[in-house]
Amino acid sequence: MICLRLFLILLAGVAVAAAQPYGYVANEMGNTVSVVNRATNTVVATVPISGGSLTGLAVSPNGAYVYVTEQSKNCIAIISTASNSVIGTVTVGSSPVQVAFTPNGLMAYVVNSLSSNVSVINTTTDTVVATIAVGSKPVGLAVTPDGTRVLVTNLLSSNISEISTASNSVTATWTALSGTNAIAVFGNDVYVTNQYANALTVHSLATGIILATITGFSAPNAVAVTPDGSELFVTNGNSSSVWALETSSLAIVAKIPAGLMPTSVAVSADSSTAYVTAGYGYSLTIINTTTNAVTDTLARVGIYPASVALYQ
Repeated sequence: MICLRLFLILLAGVAVAAAQPYGYVANEMGNTVSVVNRATNTVVATVPISGGSLTGLAVSPNGAYVYVTEQSKNCIAIISTASNSVIGTVTVGSSPVQVAFTPNGLMAYVVNSLSSNVSVINTTTDTVVATIAVGSKPVGLAVTPDGTRVLVTNLLSSNISEISTASNSVTATWTALSGTNAIAVFGNDVYVTNQYANALTVHSLATGIILATITGFSAPNAVAVTPDGSELFVTNGNSSSVWALETSSLAIVAKIPAGLMPTSVAVSADSSTAYVTAGYGYSLTIINTTTNAVTDTLARVGIYPASVALYQ
């Protein structure tokens, strides 16, 4: 198994060098993952997944694998980016909805919404090495840049569980607003969408306390910060838009159409481009982050695209 993994990593390195940049879209009702060539804005491959309700995915830091949550089978499907095919699965908790890697790629954390816990996967052996109880209906997570903590949003208990990656235990619980959903970290700040409160909260990474609250959103369900830290993008599930905010002032600088029922947003490593999935629109909207204007739309990226993840 280890030899096979090494071979696939080497193959993936060749594929990445030849085909950068690219992205992956989990199609919740289509039971597929769409592979998008971001240089041409075209779907170049469709990966069938045996299970259904695909709501979350993440690309490993080395670009060799994509982990996809399969709610219907309570597992993670592992896609090789070299072959664009599923090479294995890992059984986790009940109804997994999101996954994230540690910066070194050695561990992956999975939030299981119905069992209200987090599964920790050793990515070398593809085995669950820990299960951590969190709040009620966890739906989102973010790993801190230094890899020491995982922050988990709990939708129904409306709070955030802080997990130490050293002990794989909850070390603190942060207070949030109603319907705590998506989460992103940059520097000393943590950005959280509170879906039922129609608000975005900014928390201190050090203490978890709320530093600022921005209201006026419409069922905000996803958030991403540009890697350069200058701008923030928040999707509004009920208004078919994504809002751009300056991180320095937290002022809303643009309201951008993003298809019917936007579900997720991701920003390229060079901070130049944002990608937004629209569930009911079946689409992927591409935004220039300098002008905050739509530059392209993939009209049918998949059936109910629920999540997008990028590699470089």
